[in-house]
Amino acid sequence: MAEQRARPAPYERIAVEEGFMIPEVAAAARAMNEQTGLPRPPTEARRLMFMDQVDLGERRLAAMDADGITKQILVIGSPGVQVFNPVQGYELSQLVNDRLAAACKAHPTRFAGLAALAPQDPAGAAKELGRAVETLGLKGALINSHTHGEYLDDRKFWGIFETAQALDVPIYLHPREPSPGMAGPLDMPGYRVAWGYGVETGTHVMRLIAGGVFDQFPNLKIVIGHMGESIPFTLDRIDNRYLWELEIGGFARTIKELPSHYFRNNIIVTTSGMNYRLPFMMTLELLGVDNLLFAADWPFEIQRDAVDAMDAMPLSDDDRAKIYHLNAKRVFKL
Repeated sequence: MAEQRARPAPYERIAVEEGFMIPEVAAAARAMNEQTGLPRPPTEARRLMFMDQVDLGERRLAAMDADGITKQILVIGSPGVQVFNPVQGYELSQLVNDRLAAACKAHPTRFAGLAALAPQDPAGAAKELGRAVETLGLKGALINSHTHGEYLDDRKFWGIFETAQALDVPIYLHPREPSPGMAGPLDMPGYRVAWGYGVETGTHVMRLIAGGVFDQFPNLKIVIGHMGESIPFTLDRIDNRYLWELEIGGFARTIKELPSHYFRNNIIVTTSGMNYRLPFMMTLELLGVDNLLFAADWPFEIQRDAVDAMDAMPLSDDDRAKIYHLNAKRVFKL
């Protein structure tokens, strides 16, 4: 294959959902898999993807330069530290965040990071979020959707939200494989990621809205990828059927506003894995340019394709600048 030449960068491009991994977490996950069942043998594609994830230096920087990415916001690969017991998960989250902070310190103009948290220890996760932001300089946190089948609308997790709101940092809610209660019907090889992961994470977002999280924490910001996990395309119907279902069922309202109010005011959407013109233009019209961020989802997506697609969108220079970098600087305080 011919060597790709570096792409000129007419725009500053900040990609906000770019995966990394550390060997210790990967080794712990392999050990756990060996105890609970036969591990899936690594394919060559998975091996190369893992090499990309663990590199926080020259290999990654060269890929960014080739594709015109100015800066990556690094996030731990799914499911991160959330599959372990509370003690191991908390300890690994600290190790991940120390390693991430070191990479950001070594390359401050190229990397920023979101802390890994272990919600299976809710108090520890809130404490680690504080340390990661105030001591390590990370820009928020990433949680890979459910933790042992539990969702963040459960009030035992709300100390994490309280800390995030107090620190004025966002939480990125990232997909992972569906929780045990959803896994069976969504187990369709070839569709698990594109459909199953999005359905699971979109359901998680709706649980946060329905559970009153944003009434309790009105300044909390949740970032979600993949053009909003399909929620923007059904938002009007969600509002309509919400009111209809309450009326016909005789249920009392449990949230102060319509669901769309919280989605527009508390949710930030990124383009990761969904850099396609039609869904992008609809989401732009529905949510407004200030609520959209660019992400490539590297190394799980082809970074250059994401850049090519965004460069080709019919946008003004001002709107393109917001989506490529200005919104990210505001949301993550870069």
